[in-house]
Amino acid sequence: MLPAFAIVTVVGIATLASVRTLRPDREARGLTEVCVLLAAYSAVYGPVGIGFVLQFHHGPDLANLPPFIGGALMGALLAILVAGGMWLATVLALWVLRRPLELPSRRMGVRTAVLLVAALALVLGLAMAFFEAVENRSAGLLWVGMGLFVAQSFVVPWLTFLRLPRLAESSDSGDLQAWVDEVMTRRGSRPIAVRIHEGSLVNAFVLWGIRRPWLLVGEALLKEMSHSEVRAVLAHEVAHLLRRDHVRLLLSGVVWAVGMTACTMLVIMPLYEADRHVLGVMATATANTLYFVALGMVMRRVEYATDRLAVELLDGKGAPLASALEKLATVKKTPLKQKGAMHPAVQDRIEAIDRASLRA
Repeated sequence: MLPAFAIVTVVGIATLASVRTLRPDREARGLTEVCVLLAAYSAVYGPVGIGFVLQFHHGPDLANLPPFIGGALMGALLAILVAGGMWLATVLALWVLRRPLELPSRRMGVRTAVLLVAALALVLGLAMAFFEAVENRSAGLLWVGMGLFVAQSFVVPWLTFLRLPRLAESSDSGDLQAWVDEVMTRRGSRPIAVRIHEGSLVNAFVLWGIRRPWLLVGEALLKEMSHSEVRAVLAHEVAHLLRRDHVRLLLSGVVWAVGMTACTMLVIMPLYEADRHVLGVMATATANTLYFVALGMVMRRVEYATDRLAVELLDGKGAPLASALEKLATVKKTPLKQKGAMHPAVQDRIEAIDRASLRA
């Protein structure tokens, strides 16, 4: 078993090194992109598989611990190995493809990771204690899955950004909050408070809150860009809200969870029960890779549609949005023709914005 995992790891690392060396033009796509993602999962989960085998044969038995403590340790371990492994594989694949990591800030990433580990530990700890009192384990697993989904989608983001200041309270905001409120009202939606992400974030984004979604804008964005460019960036994010793209992203997560559950029950678990752990790991990696590739294709189309609506919200004036995208690419040191994991190339977006402006 250990040699098989070692071979998977070596093959994954060798593939990543070859692509990184032979494709310096940052244009690796199609099957090469899929191979890089699979290799990244192999490079990450090969050592994880070795660790599981060693822990199973030589590690402590969590069953001997009190239910809550054993469940909490299992939850923390799953968060680190599964969620952490997925993020590490994504980062590794983006590095090989020479593409930027689309993360608002390192501080936010660390805080979200810590909260996610704590949430998974708490939920699984409570679940293990609950399992001791019920006989229907399938109902318990459903409860655990729903708890983890709610924690990751709503509670963790809410705790991460709870104390951020509002744009209306900033001296740099001007009439931006009033403009956002006016656009939302004119489109038949409730006004939404924009919050400021303090630090070096030169971007803006939408995420779920507890009651309704939040719109966040980076503090550095307000300082680096002109008033018209900031409004154009906010127009793009408001367009996401009006199109309810955050709902689509949430539903994609539900589809992934349902798909992975079905794949686990029908394919992965039978492989593990047949003592074919390597094939089980590769099946997991393949399923995740196909999901992320499909999600990337969908989200790139979403960005084009959102840009078109943003131009409409700007009264047909797409030049500020195009200028803002160029500045964002300059700040991130991203070539204009390089596509991201979830975004089209900036040059392609600018050309589409110009066409939308002419039609308007």
